[in-house]
Amino acid sequence: MSLTSAMLTAQSSIAARSAEMAIASRNVANVNNPSYARQEAVVQNIVSDTGSVVYVSHASRMVNQAAFKATLKSGSAAIASGSYANMLDQLNPSGQVPFGMSVASSIGSLNEALVAYGNDPSNQVLGQSAINSANAVVNDIKQSAESLKSTRLEADAAMGRAVDNINNILSDLEGVNNKIVSGSAAGKDVNALMDQRDEMLKVLSEEIGIEVLDQDNNGVAVYTDSGITLFEKSPREVSFDTSLSLGSGEVGKNVLVDGIAVAGPGATAPVTGGAIAGYAKVRDDALVTMQTQLDETAKALVDIFQEHEPAPAAGVGDGLFTFVVGAGDLVSRLEVNSAVDPAKGGDVKLLRDGGINGATYKHNTDDNAGYSDLLKSYETAFNQERTFDPASGVNPTSTLKDFAANTVSWFSAERKMATESSTLDASAFNSNAQMLSNKTGVNIDTEMQRLLTIETAYSASARLMTAVDRMFQELLGAVR
Repeated sequence: MSLTSAMLTAQSSIAARSAEMAIASRNVANVNNPSYARQEAVVQNIVSDTGSVVYVSHASRMVNQAAFKATLKSGSAAIASGSYANMLDQLNPSGQVPFGMSVASSIGSLNEALVAYGNDPSNQVLGQSAINSANAVVNDIKQSAESLKSTRLEADAAMGRAVDNINNILSDLEGVNNKIVSGSAAGKDVNALMDQRDEMLKVLSEEIGIEVLDQDNNGVAVYTDSGITLFEKSPREVSFDTSLSLGSGEVGKNVLVDGIAVAGPGATAPVTGGAIAGYAKVRDDALVTMQTQLDETAKALVDIFQEHEPAPAAGVGDGLFTFVVGAGDLVSRLEVNSAVDPAKGGDVKLLRDGGINGATYKHNTDDNAGYSDLLKSYETAFNQERTFDPASGVNPTSTLKDFAANTVSWFSAERKMATESSTLDASAFNSNAQMLSNKTGVNIDTEMQRLLTIETAYSASARLMTAVDRMFQELLGAVR
């Protein structure tokens, strides 16, 4: 090897070591950046008649696509189950008294008040207590219904915010992906842009379940986890109209991707991951079931206390409870009949004697203060099994008290399962995220060892240059 060739080799080696050091230093600087993928120098060696040249052709991004996509999927599932569990938790903020317990308790109190009044029908204080208990039942049912309506609207609004965020991410993704494709085709370093795009995909997967497909020149196409195109060279339109009211019987709108429903009632390609899936499950499934439970409770109360004309007449009218005429869903129109409520100008004794719907409905025609037959019949009806709508999600054949207790158990079980599912999904995501970090993240110990190795190689190249330079000087001195 000539001195010139040796000098060129040493110079190229020093330049290569400097490039390697810059890459390793960049890794160290991003050790705490979760969006950064570790880079390694790709060293090339060219051998020719004039000698050997070493150079760094580019920085290779250490990405494990399988691990990355697994992390996206598990993270999306964790967000879906977590958002569902969190919304249910809002209905049970204390964590101790389950949602629906107030209604079940007030129904039990009404039964007790009715029994006490039936045992001492001349005691109008007990009669007033029964009316007060009835009003408490109505208030608890209405408050529960308002909580469900409010939570459904909150989930609906959260879906709207998620859709806005999705559209913003897809718009930004187009620009970054185009730069990556054009830069890759031109041989430019696009590693930082790919880190940026991966972070966008992570955020996108938190809003909606996605599948990512690699394309030429490091481009990507993105689909929902149900197979609908979200992005392929350009973003698809994602649309959603928020609701102004979501009372019992009111249906929320669908989330549409390119005109196809991916979340909401009757979605043709429902997504399973991302916050949208969790919010849709709350809004269109769990809380709709709970609204049905309250509707069935209200219907049962009106039916149990219906007033019948004495035989042989067959007239039937609302008794202690009634649905007032007007706008609004069923529960919002539930009231204690004004005819028996002294606070509304009514007479408590009508509950004992009959006559809420007029004189022809009166049973205690002798005005006997000890008359209790009608009250006893209400007690019997209160404790008889009846058929409820199977859509309520609990045993459809039970007494009203048991039905109310079953709805509490249903919510507690649903909340428990949601919490356990959320915990398991979060654990799976953390495991995948750790695996991804181990494969593509920066390990400070490894990078420091690499820097020491590079420094040693740099020093060796520098010594070689010094030696060659000294030989050149000696040769020139000999020529002189």
